[in-house]
Amino acid sequence: MTEGRRVPRHPVECPASFAIEDVAGEGVVYNLTDHGCAIASAVSVPDDGYASVSITLPGQSEPVVVELARVRWVTRQEFGLEFRIMSRTAKHRLQKFRSHDQTA
Repeated sequence: MTEGRRVPRHPVECPASFAIEDVAGEGVVYNLTDHGCAIASAVSVPDDGYASVSITLPGQSEPVVVELARVRWVTRQEFGLEFRIMSRTAKHRLQKFRSHDQTA
């Protein structure tokens, strides 16, 4: 079965820390695109709002930092973020990781 999404998700397991409005916490990114991610976390986050997130990619010591992301959906222990603002370097690192990991 092919995925019906506009941008295919890339399955990963990466630790992440985030701040959404006045809620901060940690979780695990379990899917990733160049434009967003889904995070599993025991921390309850607001249904709407904006976030900053740091994602530690496998094999990299410095996290990829997304300065601004929009909360797109929330369930009991998961939420999705749409990346809005990140540095060109962070964007390049994310794209390089995804393209390298998909060919491995």
